[in-house]
Amino acid sequence: MNTNEPAVLMEKEDNIAIVTLNRPDALNAFNVEIRDQLYEYILAINADPTTDAVVVCGAGRGFCAGADLTEFGTETTVIRKRRIRLQHDLWEEIRRMPKPIAVAMHGFSVGSGLEMSMLCDFRFAAPGTKLSLPEARIGMIPAAGGTQSLPRLLRQGQAMEFSLSGRQITAEEGVKLGMISALLPKETLVQDAIQFMKRIVQNNPQVSQWIKVLAAHGMDMPLSEGIAKERILIERSWKERKKRVAAIVSAQASTDA
Repeated sequence: MNTNEPAVLMEKEDNIAIVTLNRPDALNAFNVEIRDQLYEYILAINADPTTDAVVVCGAGRGFCAGADLTEFGTETTVIRKRRIRLQHDLWEEIRRMPKPIAVAMHGFSVGSGLEMSMLCDFRFAAPGTKLSLPEARIGMIPAAGGTQSLPRLLRQGQAMEFSLSGRQITAEEGVKLGMISALLPKETLVQDAIQFMKRIVQNNPQVSQWIKVLAAHGMDMPLSEGIAKERILIERSWKERKKRVAAIVSAQASTDA
């Protein structure tokens, strides 16, 4: 990769943003630049009314090799503090993102790369993609939310075994465990993921966001509070629906006249 190229790329296909981790020579390992640029893109996508959903993918041989260990012990104190702050903000922005977000993984998804995918709504992978959380094997704790997101996807015993052993599994095994949403052909991986996301939001992007917010945020609150929030958004959705129907009727009346 040309060192002048951005560490993260973004393009759009209709109403879908495609975000690409772009450090193929470093196996898309997370460094300060990737975290910083990805964080800014996530904020921009959230603020863009013409974008309804997101697909994240990786350039080169694989999706992401995890944290860039070459940064450890070489950064200045200022950069290290900045890295920690951005890491926390990035994972939280992804986790609480109201727009549906999917990852399209190929080759390998390791450490923080896999952890980031577990914060997303859909995880697609090409056959044979290698998945692992190797941190425990090198005396570290998964630092991108993996200890919290994994038990929400798998049974507790499965999550414990996977994270404590640091063993590697394939995407096929990930589907059986419930970690991977579906296998997609490598040749059409990203395009298939884009088409899936288009179908997800095609009926009503705003309602898609409301449903996601209710489902995702409801896990952080008591059931009674989640149901109360659901009722508020149901009422709001009906009001919006009435407005749309009235606008359609008005437009048809004008045409007939």
